[in-house]
Amino acid sequence: MTQANNRIISFDLEENRLIEEVRNQAAKRVLIQLPNGLKSKGTYLSRLIEERTGATVFISSKPCYGGCDLPICSAKAVKADLVVHYGHTPFIAQSEIPVVYFFAKATLDLTELLRKLRIFLRRSKRIGIGTTVQHLHALEDFIRSLEDLGYEVMIPSEGKGTKLKGQIIGCDYSSLKQISEKVDLFLILGSYFHGLGAALTLDKPVILADPYSNSVSNMEPYKGKILKQRYAFVEKAKNAKAFGLLLSTKTGQFNLNLALALRELLAKAGKTVIMLVDEEIVPEYLTNFTDIEIFVDLACPRLATDDPKRFGKPILTPLEAMVIANKVSWDDLIAKGFF
Repeated sequence: MTQANNRIISFDLEENRLIEEVRNQAAKRVLIQLPNGLKSKGTYLSRLIEERTGATVFISSKPCYGGCDLPICSAKAVKADLVVHYGHTPFIAQSEIPVVYFFAKATLDLTELLRKLRIFLRRSKRIGIGTTVQHLHALEDFIRSLEDLGYEVMIPSEGKGTKLKGQIIGCDYSSLKQISEKVDLFLILGSYFHGLGAALTLDKPVILADPYSNSVSNMEPYKGKILKQRYAFVEKAKNAKAFGLLLSTKTGQFNLNLALALRELLAKAGKTVIMLVDEEIVPEYLTNFTDIEIFVDLACPRLATDDPKRFGKPILTPLEAMVIANKVSWDDLIAKGFF
């Protein structure tokens, strides 16, 4: 169990399946990857596996941002023959080392959240809903409660990067886009991170129901604030000369073809472009590149939109860089969405 805003949250770690997977793979060395909120379970899981299977266990200490962020290099370094990944579904088609995924289903009482939601939903009848893998198991009952209150709820099929009905991830809301014309608004059951991502992507109002803080928010004001900031970055970038493309070598984020294509487009637009490459895009690593005026994020797309002040200089998404290269208009970008 863990605690968020005085709420006790338990997560299903599927211990029996974990042991079965290690045994089925005949794994001798196991690398466990956990999101930051579950890192405290690492000691328990390590001891459990070693005591019940005899395998040697390593825990990845680096932050984990999603299924795109597998620790394959670390697994190779310690000669692991199995990676155990908690908190996400598969994002990468295949891996050099076998990976097993555990959802870490959260157990929460959503009764109070439903009561608060009625204030935000009362003028809408048709609702599109999406949630993260931790809450998918609770979605059916949650939808039934909304329907009992008189709402028509639509749950989308899987998206480009998602595997399950109703699932969203931080960089993929394509499943919700598929039903946009059929709903009045979208309801996101998850954290601010996912609510903001949905708001920046979808052309309908987004309401966030956060089961961890037990709060409900209209994401439109937050969306407006971010869009003003993004527009200011784009306008500043139009007059800049020196651009740095940030390329990550992470298995699920590496996109060399995009980097080369953007380099060519920006060069044709009269910009000087250099390509910076590393596994992790860390602002502190970039401070010595004093001649670069604008960064372009080619790694996790949320780096540019969620906390750009960390970088000290404007940081654009690839689509925003396309605006600078006169290949996409700002209005088209807003209509298409950031993710």
